[in-house]
Amino acid sequence: MKNVIKPSKHRSFCPAKTSFAGHFRSSFPILVICIAVAALSLTGCFDPPVQQTVYKETSDTAASVFSGNDIGGTELPFGVKLQVDPSVLIACELERVVDGDTIIVHDPDGNRLRVRLTGINAPESALEDDSKNTEEGRDASKFLKELLADVKTVYLEYDEGQFDQYGRTLAYVWIDTGSTYIMVNEIILATGHAKPVYIKPNLRYAEDFRKYEE
Repeated sequence: MKNVIKPSKHRSFCPAKTSFAGHFRSSFPILVICIAVAALSLTGCFDPPVQQTVYKETSDTAASVFSGNDIGGTELPFGVKLQVDPSVLIACELERVVDGDTIIVHDPDGNRLRVRLTGINAPESALEDDSKNTEEGRDASKFLKELLADVKTVYLEYDEGQFDQYGRTLAYVWIDTGSTYIMVNEIILATGHAKPVYIKPNLRYAEDFRKYEE
C-alpha cells in the first residue's frame, strides 16, 4: 500500500495563501524599517544640524554698565547695592584718572580738584619711585580708567570731612548709568581692586564697606 497523506479535517491547505504569507513574513522586517525611517524623518531626527550661536557670559565692563542693560530693578552692575539721593550730589567734569583711588575733576565753579575716593585704599601705581608701585596697583588703575573711559561727568558726595592732610578732596564718587547712580568707590571694592579703610569722621558707608573685607 502506498503511503497516502490525508488532508487534515480541521486545516485546509492553500498554496496561494502560503506563498503570500511567506512573502509577507520575509518582507516584514524591511517594512518595519521603512516605517521607522519615515517616522524619524517626520520628527526631524534626520534633519541636518542647525548652527547655533553660543553666547559667552562676560564680566561687567564699562560698556555694559552705561548701556543700561544690566540695570534691572534690584540687580546692579558688579553686584553693588548702594543707592543715593541725587539731591546731595555735585556734578563735576572728569578730567582724568590718576590711579586706582584718585581722580582729577573740575567742580561747577571751575576749580580743579584732586579727589581721593573716600573709604577705600588701592595699591600704589603712580608714585615717582616706581619701585614702590605694584602690579596690583597698575591693575586697579587700569580698571578705573576703563570704567570711566566714556564718562564725562561724575558726581561727588561729601562726608563729614571734605579734605585730607594733603589737601585732597575726599568724596564718594557716583556715576549715572542712565537708570540709576552707582558708587565708584563700592565698584572698586566689589571687584577686589581695593580694600576698605575707616578714617574718622568719614564713616557714612563704613558698615556697607565691611562686607568687602577679606
